[in-house]
Amino acid sequence: MLDLKRLMTPDFLARGGEMGALMRAHDWTHSALGPPTTWPQSLRTALRILLNSNHPMFIWWGPDLIQFYNDAYRQTMGPERHPAALGQRGRECWAEIWDIIGPQIEQVMSGGGSTWHENHLVPVTRYGRREEVYWTYGFSPIDQDDSVGGVLVVCRDVTRDVSASMALREREAELARVQQIGRIGGLEVDLRSGFRNRRSPEYLLVHGLPPDAATETHEDWVRRIHPEDREATERQFVEAVNGDARNYVARYRIIRPSDGETRWISVRAVIERDDNGVPIRLVGAHIDVTEQVEAEQKAQASEEAARRLAAQLAQLNTTLAQRVEEKTRERDRIWNVSQDLLLVADRSGVWRTVNPAWTNTLGWTEAELLNNTSEWIEHPADGGITRAQLAELCAGAGTVRFESRIRARDGSYRWLSWTGVSDADACYAVARDITADKAAVERLKVTEEALRQSQKMEAVGQLTGGIAHDFNNLLTGIVGSLDLMRTRLDQGRTENVARYIDAAMISANRAAALTHRLLAFARRQPLVPKPVDANQLVASLEDLLRRTIGEAIELEIAAAPDLWPTLCDPNQLESALLNLAINARDAMPDGGRLTITTRNATFDVAEMPALLPGDYVCLTVSDTGGGMTDEVAARAFEPFFTTKPLGRGTGLGLSMIYGFAQQSHGHASIASTRSEGTSVTLYLPREHGDAGERQDTPKRPRARAARGETVLVVEDEVVVRAVIVEMLRDQGYRVLEAADGPSGLAILQGDETIDLLLSDIGLPGLNGRQLADYARLDRPDIGVLLMTGYAESAAMTDGILEAGIELITKPFDHGDLLARVREIVTN
Repeated sequence: MLDLKRLMTPDFLARGGEMGALMRAHDWTHSALGPPTTWPQSLRTALRILLNSNHPMFIWWGPDLIQFYNDAYRQTMGPERHPAALGQRGRECWAEIWDIIGPQIEQVMSGGGSTWHENHLVPVTRYGRREEVYWTYGFSPIDQDDSVGGVLVVCRDVTRDVSASMALREREAELARVQQIGRIGGLEVDLRSGFRNRRSPEYLLVHGLPPDAATETHEDWVRRIHPEDREATERQFVEAVNGDARNYVARYRIIRPSDGETRWISVRAVIERDDNGVPIRLVGAHIDVTEQVEAEQKAQASEEAARRLAAQLAQLNTTLAQRVEEKTRERDRIWNVSQDLLLVADRSGVWRTVNPAWTNTLGWTEAELLNNTSEWIEHPADGGITRAQLAELCAGAGTVRFESRIRARDGSYRWLSWTGVSDADACYAVARDITADKAAVERLKVTEEALRQSQKMEAVGQLTGGIAHDFNNLLTGIVGSLDLMRTRLDQGRTENVARYIDAAMISANRAAALTHRLLAFARRQPLVPKPVDANQLVASLEDLLRRTIGEAIELEIAAAPDLWPTLCDPNQLESALLNLAINARDAMPDGGRLTITTRNATFDVAEMPALLPGDYVCLTVSDTGGGMTDEVAARAFEPFFTTKPLGRGTGLGLSMIYGFAQQSHGHASIASTRSEGTSVTLYLPREHGDAGERQDTPKRPRARAARGETVLVVEDEVVVRAVIVEMLRDQGYRVLEAADGPSGLAILQGDETIDLLLSDIGLPGLNGRQLADYARLDRPDIGVLLMTGYAESAAMTDGILEAGIELITKPFDHGDLLARVREIVTN
């Protein structure tokens, strides 16, 4: 019985595997082509070729470009198209890439002839995702009568080959760049044809040859060798080639033709031989090691340094021997043994390749570093400088140089100095660990800053000492005059002026306190240090502080338990805390919070260079005010510097606090941030005893009346002298007076009986100390009481107590002065 189905199947659709079966089963009757029995002979022939080929092929036929393809091409299609693509119009099937293939098809269909495309990128969607696919394909016309009836496409998916080729080129470019950065010159010599050689650009640069230098002969190379090394170097080379050695290692000097400079060259090479041991080719690397050789020569004075250098050179030699076995391995070894951190990143700043030095220096593995940017290991305070600089480099900045901090695996940060270049494909960077250098520079900077601050404070101390002398002379006149007026009132001579006297006394005493603090800042005013419980002192000030700062400001005291005692002047510490509270109040006109914190702390030289190593009690006064700029904070401790309006501040508050801390063998510091607030910290030395209760010095009792003793008063300030003279005469003393040192000396050298010399130290012509010394020459039993508003003048007060001379500091109380005078004249 005849097989009707087979008789109805055209021969040209026979066989063809799965696609042949699909074509035979397809209903072509209702298509633009009609039943297969009516198809033109040229299409039949092309389909017979397509179905019986194992090469990927497909056909577009007719004006609608009806589509046919074989089993080999079906394997390159995803389930999105197969088998629906059979019989489909070409434009509908390949709409996503029609802008690429449409013009090519049009060229063939219009009679423009065949086309051929190698390694052409034609992205397609397969298995639900778009793929970057490279194709090698040709479009050939299929004739029909006198025109082109369709297009036969022979193609091949070459994506894997293209990707491998691109990866190889990228790797070669990376290695070439590393070789360029490392200044390692490659050399290849054909030993079978004399000395014919091929040299890399880096080789020409190392040897001082022009970039277009012609191939050199063996004699050319020998002439370039230093005369002292020439014979031995050539003999070593000839013996290595003519012997059975596989490796050639040498180090010698050359004289570069370009500049006549002598340079040391290290050579590592592999000699390739045939099965009979005959040398075929030499492949090597030439490295300029002049700096290493010079370092070796300099280090020979130290045996330890010489051993370290020998170890480094041995390691370098070992690395070089491995690196030159072949060109690719040569470059890889350079990459692997570099002590510098080498990096290759793509144009987006993503790290693609790193050398082992990254792991050696920072501890991160290569897998952890790759496929990331530098964001995750940058120091947060650096503002992303590493990422930003690499992005600028990849954008075509040429060469960049910068420094940044990178986090190591152990959590520490290392300073790296970067140099980078880029090309059209990638960015290349070299980083060097400069952490130790940075630390040394920072230590030097801190030391220099401490020295400058010390010198500045010392100079200001000299200035404030002179100011205090003149200011205290004025205060002595004010306090003495008011004290006399109170005496008159006590005697009933004047009425209804007591309240004015009290007001004047308060103002004068404040001025005196300012002078004492000024001298404390300048370290010219002696303090009275004693063990102090800082927590107890702060607690005792709480009520005063609350009244001072007002209700709009919240006061918080955070006292550390078990706070150590400190050694300082408690009155000065109270004054410092009150001064800081007033400053904080002024910084918070709209209210805020004032916090006083105490704590124990131990510092070494590295943590706090301004302090001697040891234990300290820290008192911090913090506010939530507007804060200071860096420029203002840097000058805040300078005397007379203030940001307050005219008449609202002297500019001495913080400078006096600084002087008090320095004189107490401590330190003061400021931390301030704009819009966040300011903190001032006092560091006071720990006292290893117990802080006892502070006892106020009892006032001296009023002195008894005089018995006619004679006192010589020497004072150059007229008002001060007049007040003192009247005080003494009111008490019954016989008083002589002089306006300067020479006048006082003239009286002392006369015949007058004098029981006491009461003199200012700072006198014109002859100072008070000199006057006292001259007085003792003729009157060895005379009592001497010197007055000063400048309590620590080394030239005038040195050895006063040993000389039996008494000292009183201006401004003084009426009763104190009379008591001191009476005590001296009665002894």
